[in-house]
This record gives sequence, structure tokens and C-alpha cells, in this order.
Amino acid sequence: MESQVAQLEPERVSLRTRRGREVLTGFTAAHFSHHMSNSLLNPLLPFIRDAFGLSYSQSGLLVSAFAMSLGFSNAPIGYLADRFGARLVVVVGLVLTAIISVVVGMAGSYWQLLAFLIVMGLIHGSYHAPASALMARVFPPSERGSAIGLHITGGHLSFFVAPALAGWLVTRTGTWSTPYIWFAWAPIVTAIWVWKLAPADQGQQGVSTDRLAVFKELGTVVRTVGPLVSASIVFQVAQAALTAFMTLYLVDVRGVEPAWAAVLFGLPQLIGLLGAPAAGYFSDRIGRRAVILLAMGLMGPSFFVLTLVPNQFVILPLIVLGISAAMRQTPTEVLVMDTAPEHRRATALGAYHMLTRQSGGIAAPALGVLAGVVGIGPAFTGLCAFLGVASIAVTLAARKL
Repeated sequence: MESQVAQLEPERVSLRTRRGREVLTGFTAAHFSHHMSNSLLNPLLPFIRDAFGLSYSQSGLLVSAFAMSLGFSNAPIGYLADRFGARLVVVVGLVLTAIISVVVGMAGSYWQLLAFLIVMGLIHGSYHAPASALMARVFPPSERGSAIGLHITGGHLSFFVAPALAGWLVTRTGTWSTPYIWFAWAPIVTAIWVWKLAPADQGQQGVSTDRLAVFKELGTVVRTVGPLVSASIVFQVAQAALTAFMTLYLVDVRGVEPAWAAVLFGLPQLIGLLGAPAAGYFSDRIGRRAVILLAMGLMGPSFFVLTLVPNQFVILPLIVLGISAAMRQTPTEVLVMDTAPEHRRATALGAYHMLTRQSGGIAAPALGVLAGVVGIGPAFTGLCAFLGVASIAVTLAARKL
């Protein structure tokens, strides 16, 4: 006989109330600060490559090490958040994020940097699943997509602001490490804010005697939304690999200045400021599946067109890419949480992020190896063409997903 799992009654808030807006603002700020350090590796990769004299394969390994350690940590940390409380996990993670950011900035060799990025990845798995699960717990289902979408804008804004500021700082200070050290204050400030603002949650007060319960419940999620989420993961993996080499492609193939390439790297994230809340809003009204399918139909063509247009028009496909990426990400996360039991939301979402990050961690060095053989231009263009074909396939198979 299973023991009962006692939980606190969730504190329900609404986006229409002051309390709801305060909670949303606090977590959006925390999301922004969380990404102040982990948004820097890809846009600063040309500077890091030059500083350490790296090959494409070594550059891809840095991205892979961070992505795979981040992916590995998501599911275990999600389980801990369900077990002991999401607020505690988020706050501790933000504090550790600040510390590891400074440590990464002090790396004096390639192998030190690689090791520190692995640790950073393990720490950075402490935010997304616990924070989103806590928000899903306090906002009603009718507002869940809108709340999560607005919360995601904090990450998109950080992925635009941080690389742009970082590129400027590097050119002024002459070292890639300055942004990692200077930006470390932000997670500390928001950790204090979240601790004071977030609704208290103590996780599960009892433990089921059925040790396989978590796998059974996650299996139910897979059977319910597995095909659609799997297709979304494929797009996420390809996007992760292409994004990892975006600045190198713009610099080496398109001849863009490194600092300007860092700004262009963040442009899709800036567009996500509109795409993420819009995706959440429409997913609350027309359904999560419809928005996800539309996003995947747009993403492939936007990447492929990026390889065809001249430099003066490269902003246009990046705008469409930002919209489609946000439209895919937001409702996919909400769909996973809608399907999972309330006491497994962080675990389920952590498992989802683990799959996307781990697969992306494999794809990035694979693209790096391919770039070393055939060149960054053909490798990048080939993967973009594959994603375009995948968009057509998803459109044709939409009814079966």
C-alpha cells in the first residue's frame, strides 16, 4: 500500500492581480539573471577561439561539454525540486550560478575552461524546470501559457542584452573573461528577491513506497504527447547545433565583425520577447499543439533562407527564426507540464530539458567535426537544408502528431 504524499495547497494567483504580477515579475527577472552567464559562450566563441588558438572541433567541444552537463542535471534537479521544494532549488541555484560565472572568467587554459563549463552546466540545470513547475502550480490552467510565455521573455531579453554588452566589454577590455566576472552580481540580487517573493512550497512530505512510480508517471506523459514533443526535440537539437556555430559562421563565412556577430546572435532572442508571450497566449486559446506545429513549419525555412540572403538582409530570417523558436519552446514546455501530474511537473520538464540539451550537446561537436572536414559554410548550410526538409515533413504529418 502506498503512503500518501502530503503537499501544501497551492497558492493560486492571477495575472489580473497585483500579487500575480509581482510573482511573474520576480521570476522573469530571475530568468534574465540566470542567463546572464550561460548566454555568453556561443557569442563570445570567436574571442575564446582566438585567445586559446582553438580548432572548430575544440570550439564545438566547449559548447558540447556545457550543453551535455546542463542536460544531464535537469532531470535529477527537477526531481529534487518536486521532492524538497522548487523555491529552495531555484534560490540556491542562482547563488551558485554567480559563483561559477566568476570562476569561468578566471580560467587560464583551454582545459580549465572546459572543466569549469562542465560545472557551470551542472549548476544551470537548477532553474528552468523548478521555476516553470512552481509557476504552473500557482497560475491557473487558463493563464498558464500566458504566464510561462511572459516568464520566458526574461531569458530572451538576457540572450540579447548579455551578448551585446559582452561584445562591447570584450572590445573595451581586450579579454573574453570580463563579462563572466562583471555579470555575476545579477543572480545574487534576484536570488534574494525570489526567496522573499515566491510562494512557499515544501515539496512532497512523504515518499511513495513504489520506487517505480516516477517512471510510470513519466511514461504516461510520453504516451500522451510523445510524438509531438519528440518532433519538437528534433528541431531543438538542430537549432542548438546551428546556434552554437552562428557567430563563427557569420564571422568566418559572411565576413561579419565579431562584435556585430554577437549582436546578431542575440537578435532572435530579442524577437522572442514578442514571440514567447504571444505563443503562450494563443496556446491558451487555440491549443498547444496548433502553435507548436506552426512553429516547426516556420523554423526550417527561416534557417535555410539565412544561408541564401546577402548580409544586408540577414536580419530578416533571424527575425522569423526568433518568432518560430519562441512559438515552439513556450507551448512545448507548457504541454509537458499540462500532461504531467502536479507533483511530477519539475521532474517531467527536467527530463524534457535533459533530452534536448544532451542531444544538442552531441549535435554541436558533430557539426564542428563536419565543419573541420568540409568547411563551416557547407556544414552550416547542409544542416539548415535538413531542417527545411524536416519542416515540410512535419507539415505533411501534422495530423499524426
